[in-house]
Amino acid sequence: MRNLISLVFLFCGLTVFGQHMLPLVQDTTGNYKGSITFTSNGDYASNSIGKNIVQSFFYGGFIDQDMKNSSIERLQNINQFGLDMNAELSFRSKGNLTKKESSPFHNHGYIVQAGYHQFSSLVFSRDVFRYAFEGNSLFLGDTADFSGTRFQSMGYSKIGFGIFNRSTNNALTLNVISLNQFASGNMQTASIIQDSQNDTINLDYTGGFSFAKYGGFAKGFGISFDVDYRIQTNENEHAMTFQFLAKNIGFILPTQMTRYAADSSFQYTGFNLNQLVQQNILSTIQLADTLGIEKGTEKRALLLPGFIQFSKLVDMQATQRIQSFYGARMFLSKNYIPYFFAGVHGRVTKNWSTGLSASYGGFSQLKWGMYSSFQFSRWNIGVASENLFNKTGESIILQVKCAF
Repeated sequence: MRNLISLVFLFCGLTVFGQHMLPLVQDTTGNYKGSITFTSNGDYASNSIGKNIVQSFFYGGFIDQDMKNSSIERLQNINQFGLDMNAELSFRSKGNLTKKESSPFHNHGYIVQAGYHQFSSLVFSRDVFRYAFEGNSLFLGDTADFSGTRFQSMGYSKIGFGIFNRSTNNALTLNVISLNQFASGNMQTASIIQDSQNDTINLDYTGGFSFAKYGGFAKGFGISFDVDYRIQTNENEHAMTFQFLAKNIGFILPTQMTRYAADSSFQYTGFNLNQLVQQNILSTIQLADTLGIEKGTEKRALLLPGFIQFSKLVDMQATQRIQSFYGARMFLSKNYIPYFFAGVHGRVTKNWSTGLSASYGGFSQLKWGMYSSFQFSRWNIGVASENLFNKTGESIILQVKCAF
């Protein structure tokens, strides 16, 4: 039972954080006819849960007491866990949309892009982790407080069409969204009180759980937009480019949801918890009725967990070998805190650049990252991680760009 609760607890956050390549690179495809870019990101992070526990769920393995104790020592009053996985393929045509030089679109090309994004976030109390991974015996004669725990998980695919300025690289893209998975839940107030004999349980809870109702790949539709705006400036006779970036800013149209909600108290006496579970005393329907859980349906519009970012870009054509980059990012999720990053980029050879980064925020605290970028006449290949040494997360980022 304890392992089942642990699995449910973890995958509430995992049903599914990848970040942009650090550093963000100014476009260098020159006068080629077009370019294709593939980006794939995967990242999970927490301010308390050890990555060895997450790896045990991903790859299999035993979660021993030392692993639990390390995470327990990091537990705070408010704990976070987040996971973002996404992949995008983008095509940019450098041909002019029109041959009329007087047209405002004369110096513009078009963009076609497609991708899949899955973003999950979980905020939980100290007692949620201890109850899930250590069982109820720890709280005999005491109260386990789960209040404030909430999670959300959303998966969606998109296809987008847009335009960009060939001189400035400013771009605007409109996307059509297909909702593929959604679930959310919260415990506004929730506690379990067990007597020392473990034969009386008092539950007090207010909260709910909902998920997209329809089966199949597409459960709803929506729209979003991406904005890429560049600001050119100079410092000490060196050109600098700053970027305002907004991605996946949009919503899902009202979609049918199945919802379970409860606002009640419950006391059970006569069986201990193990007997209640092992002997299957109550059926699922009877248990829901007894606990005061109501099932219903609703239509809800959903805000996409897009993000807004402002950062200094790296110019791969700059004469200086050492450049700095820095910025801030904010996902549109109440479980995510502002994310700040900074780093140093160095050109080792004509074709190879590398660098280091430090970041703070998001779903964890201080993180260190490293990347390498290989630049050829028509190709740019980058591999990066924003979370190399942290004990509570991992990150891998791949980007391949080809101009033709």
